[in-house]
Amino acid sequence: MRLIGLSIVGLVTLVGASASAQTFGPPIAGVCLLSRAGAISASRAGQSLQAQLRQMQGSLNADLAQRRASLDQQRRVLEAQQGVIAPIEFQRQLASLNQQAQTLDQQQNARFVAAQTRGQQQVDRTLNEALSRVITRNACSVVIERDNAYGWNNAMDITPVTAREMDGVLQAVSIQ
Repeated sequence: MRLIGLSIVGLVTLVGASASAQTFGPPIAGVCLLSRAGAISASRAGQSLQAQLRQMQGSLNADLAQRRASLDQQRRVLEAQQGVIAPIEFQRQLASLNQQAQTLDQQQNARFVAAQTRGQQQVDRTLNEALSRVITRNACSVVIERDNAYGWNNAMDITPVTAREMDGVLQAVSIQ
């Protein structure tokens, strides 16, 4: 579940990056700036994905806690019987419980990553479709990642219009 937490933190960090820059000179025709993370976080699809991932993480954590409690109970019963059963049998059963706990963690992580991947693919397809439309309308000859620029003229920033276009393509993501 650590992987899940790190994934969420990474996504939230990307999404939360602000778009503050000093405005420089006049706009350059054909040059467009886009913050991919900004467009995704401003779109309803991106917000839907984040909300569903948080909800899924909570659900998976609750399920994992319940299953771990069951394994912990089995471990306590086994430890209480340690003096009664053969040491090799105790070690075998303890190793089996530890393996079950590890497998459970891996399965939960795999479920989350698979759902996250499905959702991100939907958002990426939506972004690509919206961006294609915006690039055509704005006659962009080149699109530069805005988050790597020190400053720009806001007239060249297509991030907000791309986010609105994404809303027209996809309102909500389905990760199930």
